Amino acid sequence: MTLGTRRIRRARFAFAAGVLAAMAAMAGDVVAQPTAAGYPNRAIRLVVPFGAGTQSDIVARLMGIKLSESLVQPVVVENHPGASGNIGGEIVAKAPADGYTLLLGGSLMTLLPSVMGPSAVDPVAAYAPVAKLAEPPIIIVAHPSLGVKTLPELLALARSRQGGLAYATAGVGSVQHLIASIIARKAGVELLHVPYANSQNALKDVIAGEVKVYLSFLGPLNAGLKAGQIVALAVASERRVSMWPDIPTVVEAGFPEAVANPWNGILAPAGTPPEIVSLLNREFARIVRMPDIRERFALMGMEPLAPTPEEFAAEIRSAAARWPAIARDAGIRH
Repeated sequence: MTLGTRRIRRARFAFAAGVLAAMAAMAGDVVAQPTAAGYPNRAIRLVVPFGAGTQSDIVARLMGIKLSESLVQPVVVENHPGASGNIGGEIVAKAPADGYTLLLGGSLMTLLPSVMGPSAVDPVAAYAPVAKLAEPPIIIVAHPSLGVKTLPELLALARSRQGGLAYATAGVGSVQHLIASIIARKAGVELLHVPYANSQNALKDVIAGEVKVYLSFLGPLNAGLKAGQIVALAVASERRVSMWPDIPTVVEAGFPEAVANPWNGILAPAGTPPEIVSLLNREFARIVRMPDIRERFALMGMEPLAPTPEEFAAEIRSAAARWPAIARDAGIRH
């Protein structure tokens, strides 16, 4: 074989290899999934399904500032309250699945289909879970005039009172309402539910002794607990709260069914590219580990967390499957 022939064959081989590579690249373009390349290149909306000044709103604004700094794009917090968070949730569920519209959601969304029926957004099908940020524990408290210091003592008192004992919550069908219903049913006592549309008014009445028992998130209760205006009886979680380690759990009191483990987290519309979900999860996991964020969360009684999107999604599925039977047992119909 002459030198010229070898050169021609090498050239033909190189040409054929180049054609095959180009064809492979073209085929790859056809089946390739969207990537996070270039994301984000404009402002991100962070929807809060509750009003300004609420704990969810405060968390969203803390997250928005930090996320804007790290992604070098504006993060605009929008409040869309109403229907126990369903209005804001629906806005995000119907938004383009491109990572530019996010929801600062909470565990209440897993309960809404059980109390609102088909008008509620399906928390499993409608969203791509991004990051569970924190757990704001629910505390059962009592007015000091009742003379009780534990949940069993409260239930013994309720059992001895004809007509039962009144308790306040944030509303009918709330997580707090269902926790109290579970405990009352298992303990065989009568508890009279007094729902409030405004949690500040509820706390004011409890501190004044108008209603003697209250179930609420820890954040708003901190000042009253420190001042001795209210007494903590139990936390509706599997583990004690680091900020108040002396408060026993409902599990310790014999009511494991009443564990709620509420959460705040970030969700995107279903179908958001996994690469974008993964990028955002990493960013939020980094943010909640920041010392200043951990300090702010502690002041609100929140335990910071950072599970994977898959773990977060599994928790949402489990909670959504749990609530229907509990809501039926509590007599809630939609």
